[in-house]
Amino acid sequence: MNKDYCPICCLPTNHKILFSENMGSEIDDDFHWNHKYQVIQCNGCDNLQFRSVYSDESMFSGYDEQERGFEENKYYPHSINGHSTIDNYYYIPDKIRVVYLETLEAIKSNCYLLSGVGLRAIIEAIALEQNIIGRNLEQKINNLLRNKLITEKDAHRLHSIRFLGNDSVHEMEVPKESKIRIALSIAEQLLNNLYLIDIEASQHLDTIITNYEDFKNMFLRKFYREVSGQEKSIKEIFGKDFRRIETSYISNFTQQIIDEINITTITTITIGSLKNSSIENTAVQHFIKV
Repeated sequence: MNKDYCPICCLPTNHKILFSENMGSEIDDDFHWNHKYQVIQCNGCDNLQFRSVYSDESMFSGYDEQERGFEENKYYPHSINGHSTIDNYYYIPDKIRVVYLETLEAIKSNCYLLSGVGLRAIIEAIALEQNIIGRNLEQKINNLLRNKLITEKDAHRLHSIRFLGNDSVHEMEVPKESKIRIALSIAEQLLNNLYLIDIEASQHLDTIITNYEDFKNMFLRKFYREVSGQEKSIKEIFGKDFRRIETSYISNFTQQIIDEINITTITTITIGSLKNSSIENTAVQHFIKV
């Protein structure tokens, strides 16, 4: 039984060997070596990995009489110890997602020079997707801040990634793994804040509705439950969820619903009377379920 790192459990776990093939051990007067190929399985989550185990007489650790041989293990597919790809990454816009995933592959393969370039490219891709202009990446980061897409602290952190990436691409300076890991954490936090957290929040929390399609979908879903012939205002239809509609959007959303009914894009609802509501206590538009 061996402890190996499991990329699913994200920690060293007991593994069992399902298959092992020894490619031969050369023993002669000059050099001794051994190479094994194995399929291993995590005892916790049953994840499978391929492991290459190599050793030869030049590989040792310790000093003097404490010297002892050791084996070099390589695992496939590659993984980043202690790291998990961010949840729901498939919601990230295509161009950014490609750069992010390819950067992860570079890190997994210990290609830290390319990793530094990739992390810098993630920021470039975000600026491109957000239509942020600038003569160089420094200006683009500052313009992300001016457009309130990031905070001042975020900008400082992104400039650090810019420095790291510039050193990699211009100076051919290979960054340390510790720097790459920190920069990756910063980049993933930015991706999560810009593209993912709102999606997750909308699925589990009552978020503010500022988009007409979101408003219409909820309007139709809630009105569908009503009895045919019932006449209600938007506030009566939405009930408690009415608080989620940004006040400044209500008039515009109401008019768009009316327009879609008039051109028969919406056929399950007709326009009712404009009358006082017992809830709003003012003249508001009502709607009737067909």
